[in-house]
Amino acid sequence: MPGVDDLLVITIIGMDRPGIVATVSGVLARFHVNILKLRASTIFSNLFLITLIADLSTSLIKKDVLLNILKNSCEDVGLAIAAESCRSYISDKKIIVFDLDGTLIEQEIIDELAKAAGVGDKVREITKMAMEGKLKYIDALRERVKLLRGLSVRVLEDIKSSIVINPGVKELASKLKELGFTIGIVTGSFEFVANYVGEIIGADYVFCNRLIIRDGLLSGEVEGEITGPEAKLNAIKKIANKIGIGLESCVAVGDGANDLFMIENVGLGIGYKPKLIVRERAHGVINTDDIRVLLALMGCIGFKREIVERIRKLDKEIGTLKWK
Repeated sequence: MPGVDDLLVITIIGMDRPGIVATVSGVLARFHVNILKLRASTIFSNLFLITLIADLSTSLIKKDVLLNILKNSCEDVGLAIAAESCRSYISDKKIIVFDLDGTLIEQEIIDELAKAAGVGDKVREITKMAMEGKLKYIDALRERVKLLRGLSVRVLEDIKSSIVINPGVKELASKLKELGFTIGIVTGSFEFVANYVGEIIGADYVFCNRLIIRDGLLSGEVEGEITGPEAKLNAIKKIANKIGIGLESCVAVGDGANDLFMIENVGLGIGYKPKLIVRERAHGVINTDDIRVLLALMGCIGFKREIVERIRKLDKEIGTLKWK
């Protein structure tokens, strides 16, 4: 009989095509992972959704290795995937927080500012090193902002007017609000864009960095605490404490190394078109253009009720889970 730590709930979604079930079940069978329950169906006429409970007690490889093989297999055929513990899966998710640059919007704002300041190549190289985890984020941000010294504040308005919201973001936010979620933007990007996007999607909280402006010019400094990896997780904790829930009831979505700390420490952490370090360690990965598939990975659409019922039945047999 498997123990609680041997069970995972795996959700997979993507464009309907032959062989999706075979791709997933084939990986699990190859490594002797038993499927205790599986539900699959076409939704929205063109998307195929699978949710299953996997028993890893007889697996030939470690959980993190198995999940990365599954992630790679799903990426090869254009599928999004998430894997949660049973405890996390049955918890009611009430808070969702998003990174901004590359997640909610197409642009990297620091790169847009750098381009306007004529230091694009220098800043892009520092950004790349930070997002890949090769340079401490806070140090990298300070170095990049220094290079913006003397840039006119008028440029900020030009950049804000050129912002491109990623496909499906507005519709996703609207549905999440309808479902009662508290939405936060937690970003290392800057106030002039973060607040603007927050208004567009109806975010309840925005945590971001603030550029210091003197005499209509950027000073090359950031005001107050920098929203780095630890600050991002602390921001989620502040929201959760205010609402009175634990981190297991929170979802975090981001793409770079700066997001990894919050992604790993909430109930469900999702990498959206993520850098390699995030893809390897996030609970789930979305590589499709439309972020709305997140609703399925979170269990907001699909078979959650049936899967939870099966988990509760397994609990009676295993006797190791303590449900509230």
